[in-house]
Amino acid sequence: MTQPAATRRRRFRQVDVFTTTPFRGNPVAVILDADGLDTGQMQAIARWTNLSETTFALAPEDPRADYQLRIFTPRSELPFAGHPTIGSAHALIEAGIVTARDGRLIQQCKAGLIELTIEPQSARIWLRAPSTSVTRLDDADRDALQRALGLRCHEDAMRIDMGPVWITAQIDDTADLLQIEPDMAAITALSDRLHATGVTAFQAIAGAQPEFEVRSFAPRVGVPEDPVCGSGNACIGALLAMRGQSAEHTARQGRAIGRDGRIAVRYLSNGGAASAEVWIGGSCVTCVDGELRT
Repeated sequence: MTQPAATRRRRFRQVDVFTTTPFRGNPVAVILDADGLDTGQMQAIARWTNLSETTFALAPEDPRADYQLRIFTPRSELPFAGHPTIGSAHALIEAGIVTARDGRLIQQCKAGLIELTIEPQSARIWLRAPSTSVTRLDDADRDALQRALGLRCHEDAMRIDMGPVWITAQIDDTADLLQIEPDMAAITALSDRLHATGVTAFQAIAGAQPEFEVRSFAPRVGVPEDPVCGSGNACIGALLAMRGQSAEHTARQGRAIGRDGRIAVRYLSNGGAASAEVWIGGSCVTCVDGELRT
């Protein structure tokens, strides 16, 4: 008789990101001691959790880093993502695996070294987004985007690459962004053509805080709608910086699918989106604390 393979118990947490209220933000599954897992095993676990992202914490290879993180959607690995980075940092700090030095951590990932800071009073975690590559959509692709969303977009719709690649556009239409039902097949086709993760659309909320409503669609990578998207909001910061703005705003995201996350976005123009300094920040709450058997 064939004996069952030996299993290893690994520490596991599921963290809700960009919220202080459980089940209102964007969850990330975090395997806290992933050393020894290969890429195929990581991808299989990410398919099984079926969250927008699952992360795997490893010993760093770069001596400057406090830890290494690999990030997977149900279909593929990402070089960087916002809410998994913040949620994983929260889980690692909470579990006592890493300790911030002077309120600062360095994460190693496929996109390089990511700087994080922790606010001492609120424990809100900020990350500095990777540098970006920015390309304005031509008229044909912008028209395709508007047809896919069913809304009129600002003329400076952009393809913004910061590891994940988001087609990023401000909605000029007076119609409510929350009410649309986008054409997912059309978003997939546009994302395929532009080699993009998906589409992030944002709309100003007149005279209110948060200042923007945001939705992110990534059916090409198996995430029809991302509940609260860190990298998508960082791309919004890069787009606003391209307009010459240097500011900080708060966005809300997820209400169309029963969530209600809050993301702080800070951006310094430095002459354009490609050279902008963009930070995103938010709170986290742990919803699951246990172990995974592999």
